[in-house]
Amino acid sequence: MAAPAQADVTADIVTTTGQSGQTVALTFDDGPDPDDTPALLSVLSRHQVKAVFCLWGDHVRQHPDIVRQIVRQGHTLCNHSMRHDDLGNWSAAQIRADLVATNAAIREAVPGAAIPYFRAPYGSWGQSPQVAADLGMQPLGWAMDIADWEPPGTAELVRRLNDRVTPGAVILLHDGGGDRSQTVQAVDQVIPQWKAQGWTFTLPAGSDSPGDPGEEPGDPGEEPGGPGEEPGEPGTPGGPCDVDYAVVNDWGNGMQGALTVTNTGTSPISNWTLQFTLANVNISNGWNGDWTQNGSQITVTAPAWNATLNPGQSTELGFVADKTGSVSTPTQFTLNGATCS
Repeated sequence: MAAPAQADVTADIVTTTGQSGQTVALTFDDGPDPDDTPALLSVLSRHQVKAVFCLWGDHVRQHPDIVRQIVRQGHTLCNHSMRHDDLGNWSAAQIRADLVATNAAIREAVPGAAIPYFRAPYGSWGQSPQVAADLGMQPLGWAMDIADWEPPGTAELVRRLNDRVTPGAVILLHDGGGDRSQTVQAVDQVIPQWKAQGWTFTLPAGSDSPGDPGEEPGDPGEEPGGPGEEPGEPGTPGGPCDVDYAVVNDWGNGMQGALTVTNTGTSPISNWTLQFTLANVNISNGWNGDWTQNGSQITVTAPAWNATLNPGQSTELGFVADKTGSVSTPTQFTLNGATCS
């Protein structure tokens, strides 16, 4: 649920990640779909990649549970209009009413959800960029479209993705509006290929949320399980480490945070346990580890599928929490007892 700061929202249509190097942003339109969206979420969870979901309002009303699953797994929401109408010739007032209704449908499914982006159906923008910006949503375009809305076969979609990918591209894909199983299969194939080639998956420009660290972490299955091995077993002691922290979303009485933990040393760190202090929060859900809390002390233990951080490897953690008052940046990060920078 990454949200750009209000002051940063403009009527400019974003088509890139805004980052240098081999970065891409995956965006999916026309969902949620009862079959293909959960299948896609499973793929993204397995590969530890975050994406943007551009939601069709009527579909949100039909499948609110899937919208909640999207949010629980740490993805970003985008308004894609109520009924996928062509807004190109609509008045500003008509567009505003549609976008407000779509946001209301999304927030009925997920109260307090941030919706940082708007994407116009068919790319027919008209007056919608300014209207969206006035409502606090960055207009989201794309730099790469592989026409997966006309399913040509999984192999062909993989070919198009590999042939057309460019650094910084926002990639337009679909998880709804028809049978998108070929898209899901193609995404499942290209993510590990691209990671092996050094590509990093992040979000479009206008978001403060960190992207995927780009490591191939192994197979966590549909949802990360328990902590696996007990922390404190012999294993490898802590070593040099780095933690990057970001507030992905803040909605008054709640928040979502993301952490990227990196082994910056020369030896593996096994059965890792991350601890840090964060006051005024009560964590309700955490992923990619086993989360426990004792007052302001937060502890995350390694899942069985990612019990060892090798040198240079990162793992992405996230949580949703209720909060009281303002929440400061976490302090005192330690990994297996070693202080992280």
